[in-house]
Amino acid sequence: MKLQLYILRQLVQALAFGAVAIIVLAVPGVAVNAVHKLPAADGGLLMAYLPTVLQSLAPYVLPLCFLLAVVATYGRLAADREWTAIQMAGFHPLKLLLPGFILALVLSGVTWWLFAERVPQTKANQRVLIAQSLERTLSNLPPGRTTVEFHGFFLRGAWRDPRDPNYWHEVYLRRADESSQERIDVFAERAHIRTQQGALVVDLEGVRALAPGAGLRTEQAHVRYSIPLEDLMAPSKVGGRPRARYRTVSQIYEDLLVEEDPTKRRRMNFEIQKRGSRSVVYLLFLLLGAPTGLILRRGNQLAALAVASGFGIGYYAISMNLGSKLALNTELPVMLVAWGPTGVGLLVSIPLLYRGLRR
Repeated sequence: MKLQLYILRQLVQALAFGAVAIIVLAVPGVAVNAVHKLPAADGGLLMAYLPTVLQSLAPYVLPLCFLLAVVATYGRLAADREWTAIQMAGFHPLKLLLPGFILALVLSGVTWWLFAERVPQTKANQRVLIAQSLERTLSNLPPGRTTVEFHGFFLRGAWRDPRDPNYWHEVYLRRADESSQERIDVFAERAHIRTQQGALVVDLEGVRALAPGAGLRTEQAHVRYSIPLEDLMAPSKVGGRPRARYRTVSQIYEDLLVEEDPTKRRRMNFEIQKRGSRSVVYLLFLLLGAPTGLILRRGNQLAALAVASGFGIGYYAISMNLGSKLALNTELPVMLVAWGPTGVGLLVSIPLLYRGLRR
């Protein structure tokens, strides 16, 4: 028991060290990304946005940290010949994997909670913060700026009134009409833009031309567009319903009860199965990481850590890219597509584990 607690302690310490190191390395990049997505945000808004990004990354970072911790812990045991001494004392090698198995189960439960409940809520919070930043951007445009472009919306003016910068002259507006799915092109003498109750309001005066199908007459002197700030960001809904990745697992199950479209039901089922398969990846990484550390035990373990990183990156590349394409573009069973990379990884780990435990 003392031996297994010793290994468990080593695993937890290595996991904590790896998590802190990755967070320290990731924070500068996350901060740059936050400034890019929230250009007009103040310090308080940025500080509220950064934790949401880190929470979204946690279900992907924790498994990689666990994989590196397993490689480092079991590799050190082998390099210091503690592994040989333990075996000579009569301990079966598989029993030495029990601490990693227990830690993997705990982390799998945490990751499932993150994927199932927390991450979708975090993504929704991110959109709220981005909308607030967008509103501040539109309310505080630089004096010389005469172009505004967001998702599905483009506004350009020849010049802005220096007495009231909210008035633009000789403007061209382009946006997509949600009802007809046609592009609307508007030319007007003057536009008054402002934000009001969570929407971008554009009052056009002296409208000279409208694209065919816009549903408006060219002789209209005044046209108003009120566009929710939500519509100026990347779409989070399909057919009026939030995308599956923005829904918790319990919400997806509720949607499945009323959804009749087979394609949408397939996407919802794949989203649930995908989250489940990525939550138990710790068990796969344990079976891959332990023998990798034992086999590549000589030297400074850089080779073992590099190989382990390749395992992790390869798994996510296959799971996130190939898996999604197969689920959406083929008739293969959703469970097979979602759990396929994990199953293949387990098959690869069996001979690797056998070789590693015999050394």
